[in-house]
Amino acid sequence: MNDLRRYCQLAIKLARVVKLDGDEGYVAKIPGFRGLLATGENKREVLKELAGALEAWVLLALRRGMGLPKLKLPEEVTA
Repeated sequence: MNDLRRYCQLAIKLARVVKLDGDEGYVAKIPGFRGLLATGENKREVLKELAGALEAWVLLALRRGMGLPKLKLPEEVTA
């Protein structure tokens, strides 16, 4: 598995998913990824949308020489 794919898989695990009011669906974002946001009708859809948006975000950040956010995984936070 390549490093970027692994990075994206780990980043998705940090996603924060919030149910919007009424039947507005869900919104998801990943802390540290400025401007990255996805919406969907259900959790599965919003996470799928977020994964696609994350991949595009990462590629654009690398092309622009911005680097990537350091991922703080739960075990790192509690250790």
